[in-house]
Amino acid sequence: MGCNRRMVACSRAVVVLALALGGCALPQSAPPPLPPPVAAAPLPAAPGSGWAWSTPLESAGARLRSALAGSGAEVSQTPDQRLWIALPGEAVFPAGRSAVTPAAGAWLDKVAAALRGLPRAELQIVGPTDARGAGGQALALDRAASARDWMVVRGVAPRRMAVSGADPRGRAPAVDGRLHILVGERATP
Repeated sequence: MGCNRRMVACSRAVVVLALALGGCALPQSAPPPLPPPVAAAPLPAAPGSGWAWSTPLESAGARLRSALAGSGAEVSQTPDQRLWIALPGEAVFPAGRSAVTPAAGAWLDKVAAALRGLPRAELQIVGPTDARGAGGQALALDRAASARDWMVVRGVAPRRMAVSGADPRGRAPAVDGRLHILVGERATP
């Protein structure tokens, strides 16, 4: 009988301990919602005629076309007189990440070198979403900021740059998977 009493007392102790520990468990709740991404302000509207194509801008475009040949990058003049640089997104950023790859770093170094020779130029950097469309606007904006930061470290003034997660053609995040860099010089009246 003494053995049964010890077992009952031991069982009661286990039940009391289990109840006490159960009351200490953290309550299960959903994580708080993330705040909406902060979109960078677009470049101010151009006065008068907008952007102007210049000889230095043409020279920078030619140098970049040559330097980026074979990389999958495109360099051309836009109808609104800006230099358009599109770098292949899958080679610029790892899937789901905003850190610049080493290969893309070399390309952005060349872009930064060309931009240092264009003191009047303003940039709009448009980040791509992931190739699978994941990450949306927040990832696109982080990727654009990452490219901007890379070029700031290489001597391009940050006040000349605006970042965006919106497609340069006015749609939502860039879905073509490329990092777009638009370079323009304001027309002087």
